[in-house]
Amino acid sequence: MQTPEKTSRIGRPRTPRLSRKQIGREALAMFEEESGLSIPRLAERLGVRQSSFYKHVTGRDDIIELARGSLADRVHVPDLTAANLEVLIRQIFHALRTAYSLAPALLPLLLAQPVSHPAALALYDKFAEAFLRVGVPDHLIIPTLETLDSAAIGASLDAITMESAWDIPEPHRADFPHLSAAQQAVTTSHMDRFAFLADVLSVGLKAAISGGT
Repeated sequence: MQTPEKTSRIGRPRTPRLSRKQIGREALAMFEEESGLSIPRLAERLGVRQSSFYKHVTGRDDIIELARGSLADRVHVPDLTAANLEVLIRQIFHALRTAYSLAPALLPLLLAQPVSHPAALALYDKFAEAFLRVGVPDHLIIPTLETLDSAAIGASLDAITMESAWDIPEPHRADFPHLSAAQQAVTTSHMDRFAFLADVLSVGLKAAISGGT
């Protein structure tokens, strides 16, 4: 008597092939490596069909927000507990600028939509807690965070664009003597513009917060 052959059934995988976290990580990697986002290309990088995305995301904006969450996971948060206000401002600015410089092409897209990813919200919540700890009033915490965030994004974009914002033709430098002299001075001083910006933010925000603006 022959034993009937057993047919093996392939069940569903215990974990889905795609996850929102995977999509966010790969989207961020694509911004880092390819300076942009293409959903067909993202599907190719993940080894899935494009239609598979829409089981996990609602569209392009959702993918961008997932990339924001992955970027927030990459922010190195220093010990904020021992910092005074000036040090705290510098620490947060440096942490944000360092992370944002990883994927400059993503930054204009982040500015176009509100922060909603839990990882990003948790990051800003840590910063808010630190500002509360050093005495920043509740009503000034959001403006302080927005100022630091905007400055960090601007500095990260500036770092990958032109070396100088001023292009004065050599034959006409005498027509703009003060600006030309200032441009020459900053070129020879080798000043760290980002450290200078951090100092300006620190002093300015401290003065505004102390004044209870």
